[in-house]
Amino acid sequence: MTAPTATEGGQPFDRSHRAQLRRVGTVVGVLLVGAAVIAVWRNQAIGDSLARAVRNPDWIALVAISVAIVANQVLTSGVFWILMRRHGSVGFQEMNMLVATSTLGNYVPMQAGSIGRMAYHRAVNGIPVRTSLVVILQAMSATAIATCAVGAVALLAAGAGAPWWAATLVPVVWVPLAMDAQWRPFAMVMVLRSVEVLVWAVHAWAAFRLSGWSIEPATAIGTAVVASSANLVPFIGNGLGIREWSVALAAPLIGGYERDAGLAAELTGRAVDIALAIPLGMIAFAALIKRTRTALVRVDR
Repeated sequence: MTAPTATEGGQPFDRSHRAQLRRVGTVVGVLLVGAAVIAVWRNQAIGDSLARAVRNPDWIALVAISVAIVANQVLTSGVFWILMRRHGSVGFQEMNMLVATSTLGNYVPMQAGSIGRMAYHRAVNGIPVRTSLVVILQAMSATAIATCAVGAVALLAAGAGAPWWAATLVPVVWVPLAMDAQWRPFAMVMVLRSVEVLVWAVHAWAAFRLSGWSIEPATAIGTAVVASSANLVPFIGNGLGIREWSVALAAPLIGGYERDAGLAAELTGRAVDIALAIPLGMIAFAALIKRTRTALVRVDR
């Protein structure tokens, strides 16, 4: 038996076109991050606050943001595992390693993490590239729906004078759908995605504290909705640059912080994201390389 060819199962779009869009997206992201750094640097008050925060880090916030990053990775893995296991034999631990690797890979200009994940599923699990692409689109759609749901409830709660934690009840909304076997996968995915948006609120709260700025829970939820939306922008890995400026420019709408404070917080959060993505991604990548080699040897036989 021979190994499947790269084109078997259908490519989602031309490789050269994809690579070009990826390079353009990375350049745009890096330029936006650079502009954010300059904006923070030029704002003396925000810069001084950030410098003091770096010299004396808030360890509670550092632990909170680290836990939020790992939790989001696990939640994302759960979403893709639920959607993908209907098409092939994929383990949860395996999916967790794939998500960790793709998160790191999304920072690399030449190879988007999602494309690498599709190639892995084709080679190791025998799942066509087209199927993997459909799953990615389904996961993105779930993120968009969950983000809109959390944002809508947060806005309605604020308008009605309800407590901020009303938005934390959104995951419960999807639970009744799980009673129907046909809707159960969708319900489980939506619960996980809704929780993921709320975990982003913890990430935002901690990032602001690490940068020397305190925000209220309601502000953190609003920031999470904006950040989660920014992460959906295609061809810019992990919303690089887009997330920073989206949160900053949304300051007048969300309230509770200045534009440059939002930039400082998101840059701080990004630094922690990358600091954790490197070891987690490298460890997962090494394990996946071993699994891939084993699978290819088995196919050749």
